[in-house]
Amino acid sequence: MRKSEVQALTWKDIDFLHSTISVNKSWDEKKKAFKPTKTESSNRTVKVNRELLKHLADLKANNSVMVFQNVLGTIPTSNALNKCLRSIMTDCGINKQGFHFHSLRHVHVAYLLGKGVDIYAISKRLGHSNITVTLNTYSYLIDEFKAKMIP
Repeated sequence: MRKSEVQALTWKDIDFLHSTISVNKSWDEKKKAFKPTKTESSNRTVKVNRELLKHLADLKANNSVMVFQNVLGTIPTSNALNKCLRSIMTDCGINKQGFHFHSLRHVHVAYLLGKGVDIYAISKRLGHSNITVTLNTYSYLIDEFKAKMIP
């Protein structure tokens, strides 16, 4: 999911029974309000694993409408997210310059490609308007993956 899509998540968007997250809006950091997703095709339902749902369920104690709302009642900003991500990476011994929250989308695509997931399915999961967007954006990963697969 895009950062603004994650920021906009409400508890109504998470279906714990069917292990899905409905992406149907995004968050405008400047206006501190909901806005439409980037494109119409960005509206999608994403299948997630039980481990993620377990972690999300732990957040339900915040008693808010929003999934990611801090103790001050605000949605974490880009700077806060990136600062937290860098802290987690440091704790894990990962030192990757220029890595930020959006980089997680690229990591996820690399993971899915490594698992043999079809590029069309990846495109739909990412909410791209068509497969060409995915191929253009992630062609470097596809090329790297192919290079590793061909001896």
